Amino acid sequence: MKRLPPLHRHALVAWALVIGFCLVLPAGAAEDLTELSIEELANIEVTSVSRKPQKLSHAPTAIFVITSDDIRRSGVTNIPDALRMVPGIQVARISSSKWAITARGFNSQFANKLLVQMDGRTLYSPLFSGVFWEDQTTLLEDIDRIEVIRGPGASLWGANAVNGIINIITKTSDKTQGALATNRVGTLERSGGGARYGAPAGSMGHYRLYATYANRDESVSPEGEGSGDSWDNLQGGFRSDLSPTPETRLTFQGDVYAGRFNENTALPSLSAPYTTLYENENDSKHMNLLSRITRTLSATSELSFQAYYDRSEKEENQLAWDGDLADLDLQHRFEPLTGHEVIWGLGYRYYADTIEFSDNFSLTSPSTTDHLISAFLQDVISLSPSVQLTLGAKVEHNDYTGMEFQPNARLLWAPNAIHSTWFAVSRAVRTPNRSETQIRIRQGVIPPGSPQNPAPLPVEVIIAGDEDLESEKLIALEAGYRLTPDPLFSLDLALFFNAYDDLNGYLTADPVPDPGATPPRITSVTAINNGMEGHTWGLEVASNWAPRPHWRLQASGTLFQASYDTKSGYEGSFSDDTDDAAPKVQFSLRSGLDLSPKVTLDLWLRHMDDIQEGTVDAYTELDARLAWKPAKGVELSLTGQNLLHESHAEFAESLLWTSPTEVERSVHAQATLTF
Repeated sequence: MKRLPPLHRHALVAWALVIGFCLVLPAGAAEDLTELSIEELANIEVTSVSRKPQKLSHAPTAIFVITSDDIRRSGVTNIPDALRMVPGIQVARISSSKWAITARGFNSQFANKLLVQMDGRTLYSPLFSGVFWEDQTTLLEDIDRIEVIRGPGASLWGANAVNGIINIITKTSDKTQGALATNRVGTLERSGGGARYGAPAGSMGHYRLYATYANRDESVSPEGEGSGDSWDNLQGGFRSDLSPTPETRLTFQGDVYAGRFNENTALPSLSAPYTTLYENENDSKHMNLLSRITRTLSATSELSFQAYYDRSEKEENQLAWDGDLADLDLQHRFEPLTGHEVIWGLGYRYYADTIEFSDNFSLTSPSTTDHLISAFLQDVISLSPSVQLTLGAKVEHNDYTGMEFQPNARLLWAPNAIHSTWFAVSRAVRTPNRSETQIRIRQGVIPPGSPQNPAPLPVEVIIAGDEDLESEKLIALEAGYRLTPDPLFSLDLALFFNAYDDLNGYLTADPVPDPGATPPRITSVTAINNGMEGHTWGLEVASNWAPRPHWRLQASGTLFQASYDTKSGYEGSFSDDTDDAAPKVQFSLRSGLDLSPKVTLDLWLRHMDDIQEGTVDAYTELDARLAWKPAKGVELSLTGQNLLHESHAEFAESLLWTSPTEVERSVHAQATLTF
């Protein structure tokens, strides 16, 4: 096992200065944030379900909300780890800087059936349809909540909102006034933190500026050696919320990000020893600008328009690409008749990228331009005071499969404040991306004379895309039940059955000798097709219970099953390794105890079943956080993560030559000051 790295000297000095300043902070400092009660959680307003504020307890879908207090008391240092709280969401760390995150199956580094947004800005990459989670950072103290929908949301949010939606919502600038400084040091989280300052913007509103940074040590290999995948990042940004008139709200915000991710990869080669070890220093740079205007037309009518631009430059495994994305979104909500609340909208997205190829990775064209045009309509119909019917659909036109139609119907029965039941049927699609249709990747080389290849020439294993790919299709049936018998207890159950068609499959052709190539080789091509179909079904449960006034328990669990088959006419096709990458059982139990008005103790026990045919074993882990508030606006905390084992594996990613690593036990201390 590698030795623990020394703490960064500058981080220790900064932390000591923050503590010293905290201890002399005057009593008039800003008030600490208070935790929401279970009753308040049930009544919290969410916007991801219907694109408008509504009570969580009356949302006709499987939704879970991670509050800002959940994030703070958990001790997590990044958004992916916070998502481990959510039933039905699988979070698996691949390396020090990379995660595989999905909802209801199909997990991989580039899981493509989960739509992720931050403040209305889409975070997934149109190149892979996945999310580069290592690039999605912000100051955690500025996050208001994370709304997580399990199940389709395509009728409002469009293609790729197939198995779920993650909507990260930051606080409005009026809620982040004054100054904040936070700093942490630790064994794996070697240093990190940030600063924020908010102030009035004249008489019309408020603004804030922020910066955040992080430096994480390398993970370890299964043999306990350092994996060479340490990483660091720096991000800064602003947000301003203005109200020039009582009826008009304006939001302007933007971020600039830079990260460096070290990575050791064994890339395939056509000459002996047929793999070459590379020590990569991958740079990633992003910037985005967003503006939104919302106009209240009447007590029952509201119009909003949003525009954003995103620029990205990224390197990974000797690949380099840059992309530009511009997005326009118009939405109008009104009540044309009594008992009907209609929301409709139009959208347009432009995306262009350029890629520098490597020997192992190429596309049909080094650059592309894609366009996406969409329109949606939804009507929420109040059939009675206790029954609500939601009908909606979205129509999109993309450059790969043309027109796509995604309807949705949901029924909510809420006879009183204690019980509510909902049912839903939805259709969603996951459209092909540029990589799947144009890719040619050398996945590996089998040496000559080996047990797998007795021939005298090496076998080059190629994965090739198909420009005629169709969208992957889903028909989803869902049902849910919520119970809040008193302010001290709540229960949320969700059942689902998903039927998939035209799933991506892989068909391997007979190897073809190519003695005239340089060097001579045998080529084995595996082509992507729509040769698979499948079913998934499961149960998700979440509960809150306050057995004592200063003690809360939060439990969640998931049961998941999946079955995949080759479609008729595609004999010989097989699914990729995402079909067995989801655990059949996972659960989470969090305990939050206020030992005194100034001291809190939080424990978090998690269990994950084995995945990938036993390649990754089941594991159970425990996190613990002890926090002390010596004065108003001051919090000092000590957090231990993954305390039950020295290290454990969470995922084995086979794409892009990623080497397996394990997650280690770690400890970090943090000081946060607000004034």
